Amino acid sequence: MKVHYYKTAAGNFGDDLNEWLWHDLLPGVFDDNEECRFAGIGTIISSALPPAKKWIVFSSGVGYGVPPANFGNESWNILSVRGPLTAHVLGLPKEKAITDGAALLSTLPEFPPVPEAERKGVIFIPHHDALKTGQWEEACRRAGVEYISPQGDAKTIINRIRHAKLILADAMHAAIIADAMRVPWVPLVSSSQINTFKWLDWTQTINQHYQPLVLGSSSFRESMRNKTLALYGENYHLKNADVDYAIKEFIRVRKQKSTPWWPRYLKYTRYFSHEVPDRLFTGAETRFNMKWNDRYIDQAAAKLRQAAQLGGQRSDDSVFYENVEKLQERLRQVELIARA
Repeated sequence: MKVHYYKTAAGNFGDDLNEWLWHDLLPGVFDDNEECRFAGIGTIISSALPPAKKWIVFSSGVGYGVPPANFGNESWNILSVRGPLTAHVLGLPKEKAITDGAALLSTLPEFPPVPEAERKGVIFIPHHDALKTGQWEEACRRAGVEYISPQGDAKTIINRIRHAKLILADAMHAAIIADAMRVPWVPLVSSSQINTFKWLDWTQTINQHYQPLVLGSSSFRESMRNKTLALYGENYHLKNADVDYAIKEFIRVRKQKSTPWWPRYLKYTRYFSHEVPDRLFTGAETRFNMKWNDRYIDQAAAKLRQAAQLGGQRSDDSVFYENVEKLQERLRQVELIARA
């Protein structure tokens, strides 16, 4: 059985967990046999899933593309999904919504939660797309907060999270892993690309509210990019949204992105509204040594300092460990199915 997950060339620690987590949890079960595939951590349930004779879905989230045409038939074993919003959109029973599979990191001998007295420091982990135009490393330096790139080695990032006092989480898996390590976290929004639907999908499973602190942009280029996201369907942040509205908006956007004209529209709109202007801004910045980022960096640093003063949140132990037990029970089913 082969693990399927979303891969980026630059790397993204939340997705890259899949490379080794399932092998560590179920030694000897996974290989490169593509006749049976395993969908694990990530927003990956869509028509982009490759064909297979058998699929096992374990804690995955729904994507904006429609599910595969045969989704849910006898070739699919849907053991769990990331949360209740995913379950609702896919028409699955509520009990299929457990939580994100990264919670199982806490069961590995390599990553036991660290006692609070032994933890120190505040760290910020941005969404991987924030690295494209942002100046978050410099903003963290000015704020006195440790910066960690989401493109780093996943195990290194996990170990830094478990030894921290507080996690400032723009990347959702920074919060998910912090919660698994029993470290408080603060949800943040660096741009409108931060996906409210996904965050609510997860936070509903741990009985936590989702009221993120909006950071704003850390550079001129990032500010301009943020202004264009809505033009090509990447404005995912919904201010003060509840579950019902998030689901309604998800369905609207998915319908829009499933139209025949969308791929061409996306290509040209993104090119002319973001890519071309961004090249001009980058060229002007380099050629004329324009220092138009300081104001943005200082404002972002002030927001990071504000976030660092918050107490953070995390799920109750009873809720978290009940979810872990449910995931472990489903994991035993994975092994039985794979060996059948």
